[in-house]
Amino acid sequence: MLITASQCRMARAAVGLTLRELSQAAGVSVNTLSRIEGQGNVTSRTLAKVQDVLVRQGAVFRRDGSVGVGDRPGNSSTTMAALIGPAA
Repeated sequence: MLITASQCRMARAAVGLTLRELSQAAGVSVNTLSRIEGQGNVTSRTLAKVQDVLVRQGAVFRRDGSVGVGDRPGNSSTTMAALIGPAA
């Protein structure tokens, strides 16, 4: 399951990455990342690259549209949906 624009924005904020930092880590341009976060057209391959970086940074994408951080067994977690609201 690929992430939504809202989930991308929530996860990036939750893991503390700037647009520039995430774009560099994913190997995409800042403009491309801005399109992702603004619900623009990007390939699923590009979106998967961004999602992979966010997951490696600790983001967890849930089916209900919320985004958690550090949501692994034995770790405490933070749910961004509680702070920002679920993805639309």
